[in-house]
Formats: sequence, structure tokens, C-alpha cells
Amino acid sequence: MTKTMKRLFAVMALAATAACSDVLSLDVEAPGRIADEDLNNPEAVSGLVAGMAYDLTQAMNGSIQSVTLASGDLWHGGSYDFGTYPRGILTATPEDWDGEYGTLQQARWVAENGLKRIAEIYPSATYEKSALVARAYMLAGFANRLLGELQCESTIDGGPIVASTEHFVRADSLFSRAIAVGTAAGSTGTNFVRAAYGGRASVRAWLGNWDAAEADAAQVPATFNLKAIFSTTTGAIQNTIAIETTSRKEYTVWSSVWADHPNDPRIPWAIKYDKAGQVEKGQDGETPFYQQLKYPTRDDDIAFTKGAEMLVLRAEAKLRKGDVAGMTTLLNQARATYNMAPLAQPASVTDAWSVLRYERGATVWLEMRRLNDLRRWKAAGPPQADPYAASRDVCFPISREERRVNPNIGG
Repeated sequence: MTKTMKRLFAVMALAATAACSDVLSLDVEAPGRIADEDLNNPEAVSGLVAGMAYDLTQAMNGSIQSVTLASGDLWHGGSYDFGTYPRGILTATPEDWDGEYGTLQQARWVAENGLKRIAEIYPSATYEKSALVARAYMLAGFANRLLGELQCESTIDGGPIVASTEHFVRADSLFSRAIAVGTAAGSTGTNFVRAAYGGRASVRAWLGNWDAAEADAAQVPATFNLKAIFSTTTGAIQNTIAIETTSRKEYTVWSSVWADHPNDPRIPWAIKYDKAGQVEKGQDGETPFYQQLKYPTRDDDIAFTKGAEMLVLRAEAKLRKGDVAGMTTLLNQARATYNMAPLAQPASVTDAWSVLRYERGATVWLEMRRLNDLRRWKAAGPPQADPYAASRDVCFPISREERRVNPNIGG
């Protein structure tokens, strides 16, 4: 085992139990440096799985600023240099994606290889009915989904370039295992099973298997919400969006597509005024500061999957079949989870797609999901395509560093 592998497997600072809205919690004390051989016992498994969760949250936090600007969920009004990302030019400078690509791939690798290690620790009968194992499969699935949704193309463990959809295929398999093992684990695996159904529904939809996606999404209760847990215990997993829109004014709702919707509870924000009654300016001293309120504190969590999203996914499946009435019914069920008034049925399929795009975007606002939605709708063309994405890149490149060090793809 390499030094890097030992370090990653020794991440033991965060704990391993989960409730309906949790992926990791903070009830395991950090034991300090651990010898590699000491991890080869059942008592270490909870720490291994906690390390997977930590790395996935860290990867999300490391890329969320770039993704949020690239997808138009927020506008840049600050002092940081994000190059061309706010303008939707993502592929011209792969060196700007070096750190993000590395942490995203690390989260995937740690989860997938952690599962292999746990399989060596646990007897088969224990492994196949362990809630911890179900959780690990679920985390590996979400790590792959994240890569699939963000990357134009990808690599796996130093191999050749593969289509980004390879991560959806891997995620499908991992979520399926999470469902099987979590079901065998009984009540302790219930939340992981529900989350895995939600994750699998999305990747099956992105792979074009909408009937299977619809069936999976129906397994997720409307009020279910499973999140990546952010914490103030370490800077690596403090919610960056919260920091940069509360302690600082780096990002604003102003000039985003959401600025015309001030009263939607799914996209909470407020115009900030100074003592003179003037609209406050962003960190750049020029841009009006409209503050996002979804994540007001540094330990606010970010959803992986939730029941409202699954209702919207099922609504999209209906619309793809031309069932505008069925779409509207499901969208209104999703809105009801936010105590929102129902929508009237759109008059045409074209109008219905406009409604669907908005409802989907509002439901997953600031959850790192919109970029892939823009990408897949753009690829489908009208009436699905969102005009916002017409002249924008909708995915990120393989990093310059990966191209430099990977002999299978070259610089």
C-alpha cells in the first residue's frame, strides 16, 4: 500500500452513524496516527466509512464555488479570480480544474477501494448485511455521480480517457449494491437504501433509462432528505458558500436566473441594504449584493438526494412521454413539500418544458446539480434546451495535472 493510500485509509476523525438527513456525524474521537495493519479489524470499519464520507464532503466543498458560478446558480460579485467560469467558459483552462479534479477523484477512489478493504476484514455473511457497508456503497455511488455530472470526460485510476457516463454506470452498480446490502441489514440500513434508490434513479435517467428511473424515484418518500454533513470542526468541510456569502460578499443572486423570483422558498435570498438604505455592494465594491439564505451558517448541510427532487424527476419522465397533466400533478406534489401553491397545467409541451426546467432548478438550487441539467437538456435540443446554456460550456475538462502525469492520455 502506498503512503497516500495509508493516509487516506487512516482518516478516522469523523463518525459513522446516519439518520434520515445525515451522511456522517461527529461521534468518533480522532485517535491520531494509525498503523496500516491496525485497520485490518472490524472495529476500524466505521472509521474507514467515515473517511469516505469526509472525503466526499471535502470534494463537494472544494468544487462548489466553481460549479455554482458555472451553472448560474449565483453570480460572481467578489474579489476572487474565477477566470472565465462565470461567463460559462470552462474548458479553455484545464489547469484551473487541477485541484477540483484531484479531490473528486480522491473521493471516488477512497470509497471504492475502502469497500475492497472492508471485504477483506468482514466475513462474507457480515459484509452482505452490514449497514456500514451499505453506506459505503452509497457514498461510492454519489462520488461517481458527482464526477459524471461535472466532467466532460474522465479517467479511472490512471487509465485512458473514458466518457463521463462511465461514472453513471459505476454509480448504478454501486447504488444497486447499497440497496441489496442495506435491505439485508434491516432497519439500520433503511435510510441508505432510500438514498441509494434516489441516487440510482438519477443516474439511470441520465443514462436514458427513464422507466427504471421513474420506478426507483417512486421508492423515495416525499419528505426524505439525505445530506452531506458540513461541520465547523475543520475548514475542509465548512460550507464554503455560507462563508463567502455571510462573512464575505463574494457571490450574489443578482444577475442570476433566480433574481426574478424573490418569494420562492426553495431559493431563499434577500437584498442587503446598508445604513443609508442603499443596496450593499459585493466584495468587488461594484456588484449589488443579493444574499443567498439557503446556507446561512458554516455547518449547513447539502442534499445528496431528496423526495422533492424525485417527484420532479418523475415529472420529467412524464413530460418526456408527452403527459403534461401527469407532469403537473407530480410537480405540485413536490411543491407541496415546501407548502407552495399548485401550478396550473401548462398549455403546451413547450411551455411545460419551461416550467419543468424552472421547477427542477429551484428544487436543487445550490446543490451542485444544475450544470448537468443544463448539459443534458442542451444536448437534447428544443424544446428541452435551456436558452441560458446556449453559448456556455456545461461540463469541466480533465485537469491539466491529470494529463501531465497520466501516461495513458498524455499532456
